Amino acid sequence: MGWLHHEVSWARGRSVHELLLIGAGVTLCTVHFAEPGPPDVGNTIVYIAATLLFTLRFYLARAIGVGTCIAAIAQQWPHLRYGLDHADVMTLGVLPLLGILALASPHLAARFEGAPSNLRVLPNPWSSFTTAQTRTLRWSCYAAGALAGLLDHSVQVSHLADPPLWPRIAMVAIICSIGALSLGRSVGLLSLWITGITVALLTAPQLLAAEAAIAGDTAGAHALVFTGGPHYILPIVLLALASAIIATPYTARLLRRTIAG
Repeated sequence: MGWLHHEVSWARGRSVHELLLIGAGVTLCTVHFAEPGPPDVGNTIVYIAATLLFTLRFYLARAIGVGTCIAAIAQQWPHLRYGLDHADVMTLGVLPLLGILALASPHLAARFEGAPSNLRVLPNPWSSFTTAQTRTLRWSCYAAGALAGLLDHSVQVSHLADPPLWPRIAMVAIICSIGALSLGRSVGLLSLWITGITVALLTAPQLLAAEAAIAGDTAGAHALVFTGGPHYILPIVLLALASAIIATPYTARLLRRTIAG
């Protein structure tokens, strides 16, 4: 598959792989707008933004694409608790997995996260990090981004007239943390660790009531934060823990340096 890495002179040095991905993005946008009915605003923004970032060769375009695919899978995950027929199979597996397969390339990682930025106004701080460091940053963003997506969905399906504020606060904290990591500020890992632990502590006590509601016992359903989505509780707890666990080594080192200082 070495031909995929061939640089095309008329495309300002872009590889065949990059051009294929840009073409796939344009095709996806075209098909999306050609579908009957008004286009979904959220999906429209994602499709156009992903295609534009790849076209501009933004240094985090590949990582953002992978994260978006993982988030799409995570948003379908809770519905599997009620059976495969309750999930969108295309969204759940086919399209996101194909996207991850197309993007999960060391060649692309080297050309995006590991290369100097093509945008002078926004240099790439990730290019100076080691492979292990960039891997930690990427997976922290993936887990936290998927968690933010589930929190958003769970609030939307809540039947409470006045839903709690903390899920929205957690989402804002995650967005700010990912923004800091995108700019090379590793303190974003500390913020993700704190947010992950906090969300897990706030949600974990509801696990038993949520599992009982899924099994048909709705006696304690009124106590759930997300009364319309008990199937979101377990995935939220697991993703919150995953986000915190990935960030734990950095947080431990930061605390040791602070105590030692």
